[in-house]
Amino acid sequence: MLSILASCAQEESRSVSENCKWRIRKRFEQGELYGLKFLYGYRIIKGEVEIEPVQAEVVRLIFSKYLNGMGCRQIASFLNKKNIPAYFGGTWSEDRIIKMIRNEKYAGNALLQKKYVVDHLTKKEVKNRGNLPMFFAEETHPAIIDLDTFQKANEKMSVNRTKCQGKVEPKPHPFTGKIICPYCGSKYTRKTTNGKAAWICSRYLRFGSDTCPSKRIPEEILIELTVNDQLQVKEIRDDGNGGLEFLLESGMVKYKKWQNKSRKESWTDDMKEEARRRSLNAAGNTNH
Repeated sequence: MLSILASCAQEESRSVSENCKWRIRKRFEQGELYGLKFLYGYRIIKGEVEIEPVQAEVVRLIFSKYLNGMGCRQIASFLNKKNIPAYFGGTWSEDRIIKMIRNEKYAGNALLQKKYVVDHLTKKEVKNRGNLPMFFAEETHPAIIDLDTFQKANEKMSVNRTKCQGKVEPKPHPFTGKIICPYCGSKYTRKTTNGKAAWICSRYLRFGSDTCPSKRIPEEILIELTVNDQLQVKEIRDDGNGGLEFLLESGMVKYKKWQNKSRKESWTDDMKEEARRRSLNAAGNTNH
């Protein structure tokens, strides 16, 4: 009897859930903004969406700085340095800036049914990746950013993302997930600049130097300290003072100091000769 009653209750729950979904989707088809949760820059009063003036200025500042050449990580760092609170008083991050720039709601429009509830029992929400229809509604609420600014920012982001996709590592690197930051405990990640790879704290990379004072470690240094000695490294801990602690698969721990190679060591003979010629030419011009 209990099993039968439980089955009936579950079926009733499923039926109610399906009816709610049908009603919500009908409202989406009609272009109604439904179930809007907290969105930075806006406030909801009695079901009406209004612009929050102070936060709206921050949103405009973010779009302006991005279009003027500042990266999302730099914008997050700038806002944190200015002590401008993010969502519910939290800190700004690169991910939050990216999501804000890509959110069509700041232009007064709404893409409806981005997510949906996959299970009426767990109420788990998942991203809609084409499983259900989505509806684009225009002018559903006041816009903070004009459509032209929004489109330019997203076009720029798409171009930047295309450039970055060519730099994605095809396979996990041997050092991935192994280097631990001595200050915040985050894992180091690989970053390539001007063809040179280095490993840097992921928290520092996302939030800036204000949240973590760690320094980057050139990849060539890590290779020298590991591959040359044929170490089977399980974990690497940076002590923050130019020392690295290597935990090996065997359980043995080895400690090694490292330092950046000087600029002179990285110069080739041709580079040295060219520098000598420039120095002589500069001296000759000074004499004249």
